[in-house]
Amino acid sequence: MKDLMQKSSKKTKSLAASVTGTSEGIDRISYLPDDILHNILSSLYIFDVVQLSILSKRWNYIWRTMPYLNFDINRFGCERIRQPWDLFMAEKFKDFINWVFISQCTDSIVCFKVYCGNIFNFFNKETIFRWIRVATTRNVQELVLSFCPAEPFELPYCVANCESLRVLKLRLDGAILKPPNHFRFYQLKLLHLLEVELSNEHLMSCLFSRCPVLEKLILGECTFGTMTVLDIASASLVYVSLVNYVNNAESYSNCNVKISCPNLKVLKYGAPMAKDIIIENLFSIEVVHLFFFDPDDVIKEIGMCVHKMIKNLPSTLALKLCMGSVAGLYRVSREVRNFPVTFYKLKSLKLTVAIDELCMEVMMLLLKHSPNLEVLNLFSDENYGWDENWKLHDPSENIMCLESHLKLIQLAGFKNEEKEIELLRFFLKNAHVLEKLIIVWADYADRSEEASEEVVKFPRTSSHVVVTFLDFKPKSRSRFRYNTV
Repeated sequence: MKDLMQKSSKKTKSLAASVTGTSEGIDRISYLPDDILHNILSSLYIFDVVQLSILSKRWNYIWRTMPYLNFDINRFGCERIRQPWDLFMAEKFKDFINWVFISQCTDSIVCFKVYCGNIFNFFNKETIFRWIRVATTRNVQELVLSFCPAEPFELPYCVANCESLRVLKLRLDGAILKPPNHFRFYQLKLLHLLEVELSNEHLMSCLFSRCPVLEKLILGECTFGTMTVLDIASASLVYVSLVNYVNNAESYSNCNVKISCPNLKVLKYGAPMAKDIIIENLFSIEVVHLFFFDPDDVIKEIGMCVHKMIKNLPSTLALKLCMGSVAGLYRVSREVRNFPVTFYKLKSLKLTVAIDELCMEVMMLLLKHSPNLEVLNLFSDENYGWDENWKLHDPSENIMCLESHLKLIQLAGFKNEEKEIELLRFFLKNAHVLEKLIIVWADYADRSEEASEEVVKFPRTSSHVVVTFLDFKPKSRSRFRYNTV
């Protein structure tokens, strides 16, 4: 342990200077209250916090009472002392965690995070369980575990019965999660399962429904094993996200997804289409995102599913649909033309589209049935154009949102193609109260000042609309963050 500390001494000095504000002069930060210093240091890995103990007795006390413990095997070796982790480094990592628990003098842990990568097999299951038991006995509020178990992971009873636990995040690299038969998550508000195989539909259903204050459920890259039903029924849930970017179509095609949450406000589905998606009692829904990762040969099935879902969500405030959803709605054109619902409360509509007859027809249909729409976000995917005789809009038809409510339109993925230009011309001509038209260039597009000047000169009905062109900016992502839905 001492060797590792010596190897990173240079980083310690620079870290100390940044924390105290200056390498010389008055140290004002050290006199801040304990809880403020703990919050300031909460974003650091505990390895770096420990090194601050060399500054003074005050900082030695601060780290020993630090309630935020963040351990990452990669940051422990590779980034700090330029040594890739191996069996030796894994043992040092384990010893360091044990040493921190022994050295601390706090009986309250706000957050305990351990990222072990795939070194779980380098030390036995009891080691992980021992850390978990220590954290739960110290009234941990947030528990984040990421590792790769070689066998099904049985959630310890000390976690299932931890009365202080409010946030539980598990990443198991595809391993099976086995919930205990009995649990009482009285305070759990957020459950985030990432790369987990759910194996017992009865226990999983109980897990979702018997947490009395559970508000947020995120299932990322999860598979369903032999489960035939994923039943999410809860009176407390307000946010449900079911996301799977990996090709797990077979797992989904054999499982029904059922969601019945009367207080749910946000529903995000970004995954292959399940065998069936059943939504019930979504009386409070406000935000719905639907993204399907499926081949083109099931587009009609996706359309039927999306049509069935959105007709049961007339009170939603924000709706986001992927290209497959839009194309699917077009394929079931007979049902869509007899649209069974008007979205009177819909304020924001986001669509991934091709600028062609197929997608534009669905977009216009949704605009006609969203009389109070204020924001329209479009992402322009591959464009195929439309027949010269096909028109975006019949002038004899009234589109209420264009006449009195639509204030912001954004077209992202702009490639300066003819039909994109035609679409912008249409919006400027027909959006009577439009305030902002934002065009975001595609990341691979050749920027053209001539195109910008051409669009700016288009005639417009709204006298105070501002047209803005922006460059593409990629969004960052982290281990427990998803941006697709």
